[in-house]
Amino acid sequence: MDNKNIVRLMEISISNFKNVGFGKVQYMNYHSLNHSASFNSVDIVGIYGQNGSGKTALIEALDVFRYVISGQEIPYKEFSGLIDVTGNTKLVATFFMDTTNQKYKVCYGVVIKVDTDKEKINITEEKIVYWLRGYSWKAKRDLSFKNPYYDNDDILEQTKLAVQSEHMAQFNDIAFLRAMQTLAAVSAEKHISVFFNDRVSKALRETKKIAGVEAENLSNIISGLIRFATVDFHIIKVNQLGAINENECIPINMRYETEKSTMQACLPLFINGQGEIPGVLFELFEKTIKAINIALKSIIPNLQIEIDKKAVLKKPDGQDYIQVKVYSNRNGKRFLTLYESEGIKRIISLLHFLISVYNNPSVCLVVDELDSGIFEYLLGELLGVLKSEMRGQLIFTSHNLRALEKLETNSIICSTTNPDNRYIRLLGVNKHNNRRDFYIRSITIGGQEEKLYDDDDLQSIGYAFRKAGMDSDDDQDIRSFSSKLFSQIADMEKESGIVKGDC
Repeated sequence: MDNKNIVRLMEISISNFKNVGFGKVQYMNYHSLNHSASFNSVDIVGIYGQNGSGKTALIEALDVFRYVISGQEIPYKEFSGLIDVTGNTKLVATFFMDTTNQKYKVCYGVVIKVDTDKEKINITEEKIVYWLRGYSWKAKRDLSFKNPYYDNDDILEQTKLAVQSEHMAQFNDIAFLRAMQTLAAVSAEKHISVFFNDRVSKALRETKKIAGVEAENLSNIISGLIRFATVDFHIIKVNQLGAINENECIPINMRYETEKSTMQACLPLFINGQGEIPGVLFELFEKTIKAINIALKSIIPNLQIEIDKKAVLKKPDGQDYIQVKVYSNRNGKRFLTLYESEGIKRIISLLHFLISVYNNPSVCLVVDELDSGIFEYLLGELLGVLKSEMRGQLIFTSHNLRALEKLETNSIICSTTNPDNRYIRLLGVNKHNNRRDFYIRSITIGGQEEKLYDDDDLQSIGYAFRKAGMDSDDDQDIRSFSSKLFSQIADMEKESGIVKGDC
């Protein structure tokens, strides 16, 4: 496997986030990367568990990381309800990085807090710990910073702020780390990371030309993770399903690489009428549809997506937009893609990212509810193909247990009923076990370190349904009204001489 200039997620731990008190997930190559800084298996992980047991919380936590390390503000409306109100939400991720000249292991932790008055999410504390790879992981370095501008509006400008480190002497050539006032204030104002932002990335690029090796290491790490978050780290959440289910559009996740650059975008493929594609992206859009059709042919025989170019529109901003209409072609029969099933639309929306993660070792694709709308046999076959030759990293949640029969045991993460130990791997599985049957047996009779399903109330479902329909004050009113109504109808029938069955 070609490991040059890639980032791989090794581990994530979550504290006090949504319905997770604490949870930790180690991904497929965690041990091999820790031991030898190399990959020994295809990196695919599926998260399974009952509803409300923390599967989507893990996806949301990864999305928060994506925002933070890309230098963006964490969206308040999207995430504020998931963060602990006492400010104890902490997320920690470990990454493996392979640059042209050096391999790194990087652990980055962040503490986030909601500011309900300003409707912002504050990044109050950050810590980076990294190791260089030689014969083993060595030369540990650490940087931590607690931003005081969030907690004290009256902080004196002359207060000297600096990052904290057990190895501060190693960073003497990086001047801004010893004078963080301006950077801390700007980061607090923009609600972004003090480490992962354009200012730091630029300063480190300039510093490493004249400073020591540590400036170059830190520059590689900061710029590498920013690039990973903005180019190679893709998270597909269930909110994309809304537009599909309402027949508005299919979100097309596009990615196109050349030797010098990588382009990506998520454009709506309008299926409920004509859509408009920015002219500068239309060539990329056509190449994406072409790639999707190549893969689509093997998944759904005789189906192709066709784009009709209707007109070129000049917008007030001076940019050209291409007006298009989207059709499906099955065995020569052409109809609007609007009339395809939800599963077909879902496959179309994901396909180009699946192509990317299959071919590119730098891509990390995270999909919530991968199985949504997809026939279970087809889901299993897709995962079987990805498991055999995929070069990137795939993390997904699913309710469909067909995938358990296709994945290796180490690729299966189970969410539990214990909020303080949310994620575990199955114990006691041998090579002769059917993993699907083993998982169901673990749910029903136990045998794992944590309970996988809360079935305490299952026996009372029938009773609860009956009770919900039993007499209450409202029920009695309804029954009384119904009784009077039927009585009146019977009197009317008698008076009119109507006999039941005449009508």
